[in-house]
Amino acid sequence: MKPRRGAPGPRDLPRRRGGARGRRPLAAGLLALALVAPAAAPTHAGPLGDTAVGVGEREYTLTPYRRTTPRGIVRFNVTNFGEDGHDLTVIGPDGRQVAQSPEIKAGARYALRVKLKRPGVYRLVCTIADHSARGMQAKVRVTSR
Repeated sequence: MKPRRGAPGPRDLPRRRGGARGRRPLAAGLLALALVAPAAAPTHAGPLGDTAVGVGEREYTLTPYRRTTPRGIVRFNVTNFGEDGHDLTVIGPDGRQVAQSPEIKAGARYALRVKLKRPGVYRLVCTIADHSARGMQAKVRVTSR
């Protein structure tokens, strides 16, 4: 089949320029950034860093996606997969309440930021109605490093 007269053919289409040549400055820039970035990073990321711990809640189960975390600031990213409202209460190794979220509605998320200073086992519980007694409890071990 012959192309129509006046219709653009493959040779008439604009050519893409650059190819490997156009990528060289980009590659050089990325390489330079990779070499400089470690020097710009903090030299001490000690045990008091910020750690994210995902927590899933549904009727009468509470599941942390990480069972061990270093001491310091911990962000519990809670997702309520259930049909009822739930909360998250953190209880320290000494039995004292460290932090508590508000009620998290069904399908909602909440980030509870807590400073866990002391190594040991912390309990996570839901304190709404009898949810804790029905099994909405879990443990997270906080390490010194």
